[in-house]
Amino acid sequence: MTFTNIGQSARTQVEKNPLGDGPRHGATGAVTSPLSLPEIAAWLAKQRPVEVDKAAVSRASSHGVGLRIRYEGRYPSGPNGERLPSYTVATGCDIAPGGNIDAALADLINFMTPAPIRQLEGWLAELSVIVARRQDDQFGNELRVSAYSSRLSRYPADVVKAVLFQASYKFWPTWEELEKRCEAMAGPRRQMIAALEHGPEPPEPAMRPPTDAEKARVQALVDELFLSKTAEERNAAADIAMAGNCIKDMGNAA
Repeated sequence: MTFTNIGQSARTQVEKNPLGDGPRHGATGAVTSPLSLPEIAAWLAKQRPVEVDKAAVSRASSHGVGLRIRYEGRYPSGPNGERLPSYTVATGCDIAPGGNIDAALADLINFMTPAPIRQLEGWLAELSVIVARRQDDQFGNELRVSAYSSRLSRYPADVVKAVLFQASYKFWPTWEELEKRCEAMAGPRRQMIAALEHGPEPPEPAMRPPTDAEKARVQALVDELFLSKTAEERNAAADIAMAGNCIKDMGNAA
């Protein structure tokens, strides 16, 4: 099975869709995946995070839910003022009203599935032989791997694998380095989940120009409150207050 309609300019083919052809509903009505969590994690580990993000948006669209992630650029500098590589972070997600939000949310949660601890430990062991690191005794090595793997289990399998192996490390990375990269890569899906949990924003109220009667009431109020001002000043203030579409359209304009 393949994901389709991921994007017009960037389309990806994946080996297997862990969510199947559509949502399945259990006895309680909850949306479920045809694959187990370990199988979903194994599928994620073969993907690139950017393509999984696109697949997540496409999957939500298949449930009639439109998602648009908002990004901002980051331009860090080093301790001596040197420019470090820039990157983008997800800062929010807009959701279009309509569609099956519960099904879309269940799918997004599946896309956050972490790798099993044993697999994380294996990835860390592999990383330890390709980068320079301080020599520790066996207990120190085991403690480091345990501490890192437990923290990395907070992130999707594809994100962790990308952070560990797509970046170049000359020395064993600190947890701070890994955490920052994991947070940035997991950001789009977290923003999508937050948007789905919150639901679409209510539409902006329709606005209309004021009627002559509304203008007269505002003018009378201004005249009453600002007796010390000249008539010209009071008229100008009322005109500013009533300029343009400034009245909520309640369907029964006075």
